[in-house]
Amino acid sequence: MRAGGSRRDSLDLLQYGLHYAEVTQNKDDEKKLNRIKVKFAWLDNGDKDQSAWAQLMTPMEGPKFGWYNVPEVGDIVVVAFIHGDISQPVIIGGVWSTKDVSPEPNEDGKNNFRGYRSRSGHRLILDDSGKTKIVLADKSTKLMVGIGNFATEGAGPNICAVYKPPMSGDTGVSVSSMEGGVDVTCKDGKLLIKADQNVKISAKTTIDISAGSNMTVEGSSATKLTAGSPTSLDAPTVNIG
Repeated sequence: MRAGGSRRDSLDLLQYGLHYAEVTQNKDDEKKLNRIKVKFAWLDNGDKDQSAWAQLMTPMEGPKFGWYNVPEVGDIVVVAFIHGDISQPVIIGGVWSTKDVSPEPNEDGKNNFRGYRSRSGHRLILDDSGKTKIVLADKSTKLMVGIGNFATEGAGPNICAVYKPPMSGDTGVSVSSMEGGVDVTCKDGKLLIKADQNVKISAKTTIDISAGSNMTVEGSSATKLTAGSPTSLDAPTVNIG
């Protein structure tokens, strides 16, 4: 058998070049290879007939790893055929159209924003403007991780202001939740927070710190505890000095 599989004896079904097609099926029940089926409007009965199963070209693939991104039913894709055999289609990629517009219109022509946007609106943004940053945000942009410049620059829907913590500078790493909480868990190991200068923790209401056994608070030069209301220290034995 030749590379790419067997080839039809007849040359009637040979199709060379690239072709537009519309996705009609994206669930591969036969071999579970993330293959899809498409229809070709330019064929006889092309508005009804589906293609053979088409493999997806991907930037990287391997045994249970790689980039996976299956097109939606109704998406427009570009198709080629192995050795021109119409029974062996391969999806080269998707194309933007007046129906399916790009999530980044490049409004100012500077091409500053690259990334990925999911169907529901989750985004990975690579911002190459004068305020360079990387942003990972949910569809509401209320839950966000930002790395780089917190300020914005550029034009278009992917301008994203990273939340600037009250005691921070203009650049850094910001993990923000405008609704809900943020949990950091290190179940089976050691959680270390270290800074060459200062570590600041603030809360508008209450800060609770607890330890399962011992807790040590130590200052190499000075330690200061201040409260605006009466303070209690409760222990069987308290040693000061």
